[in-house]
Amino acid sequence: MEFLLAAFGMPIFAAMAVIIESHLSNRTFKHPTTMVFYVSISNALFLPLLLFLGTPTMPSPEVWGCYLILAAIYIGYLYPYYLAMKVIDPSIVAALFALGQVSVPLLSYFWLGDKLDFAQYVGFAVIILSSVALSIKGRKIPKLNRAFYYMVLASLLVAFAEVLKKYTLIEDLSWINLAIFPGAISGMLPLAFLLVKPWRKDIVRNFPPYLKKCRLFVVNEFICFLGMVCGVYALSGLSPVTLISVNATQPIFMLAFAYLLLKKFGVPLMEKISPQVILKKMFCFILIILGVMLVIFE
Repeated sequence: MEFLLAAFGMPIFAAMAVIIESHLSNRTFKHPTTMVFYVSISNALFLPLLLFLGTPTMPSPEVWGCYLILAAIYIGYLYPYYLAMKVIDPSIVAALFALGQVSVPLLSYFWLGDKLDFAQYVGFAVIILSSVALSIKGRKIPKLNRAFYYMVLASLLVAFAEVLKKYTLIEDLSWINLAIFPGAISGMLPLAFLLVKPWRKDIVRNFPPYLKKCRLFVVNEFICFLGMVCGVYALSGLSPVTLISVNATQPIFMLAFAYLLLKKFGVPLMEKISPQVILKKMFCFILIILGVMLVIFE
């Protein structure tokens, strides 16, 4: 039960982060590498807090290799993700991320030997289809432009990372290690961006805008950090399929937080919601909840 509760912390914190990021706007940084640089370094600042939860151990050489791959993925998926965000609507981005999750059951089955029963496969399919339906506006299918391929790459990298994390937990048996080491390495890797002259110039040029929004930026990254910790800890007791199924409830929490901000602080909603849209969202939310129940209650 504790792992399941931790798993729900992941979509809750992610929903909060999305709302904050809607105000930060990645348009502050025109070049994706600049955004990746500041995001990664800001995230790594909170890693020492994990020492209050446990003591890291020395991993084996094989596990170190896994941590290096995970760190590279943490950095690598952000580049196509931010490129796509500059081209297509965020709702379409969310839909394409949901499509990438389809590979998780396949990777888990062939790599980890995880097997789902028929009801769990049905639940997972319902979650994916509902997430796509929830994210796409209108009835038109978006064109397969460059942004589509960017997001396919990003979503596949994230799906692969979730399965690799589980494999690493099986080999290393330490969720503290998994939370600290890849995060620390990914916090240092962007320093290599400074070796590329055009990237270095853009990073330096955008330091004042970063400082201007630093307080909100740090709060956002701390929330992302909490979501990461919840996800890693939950994965130590759950399968990758169960974790990403629970994470599919993020839009429910996001709408709840947005409504709370509207009522308490007068912050407008990120999108105009008509009665038809509300009906669609409620229907998709119910399907997502039912799908999660089918996956969780094996």
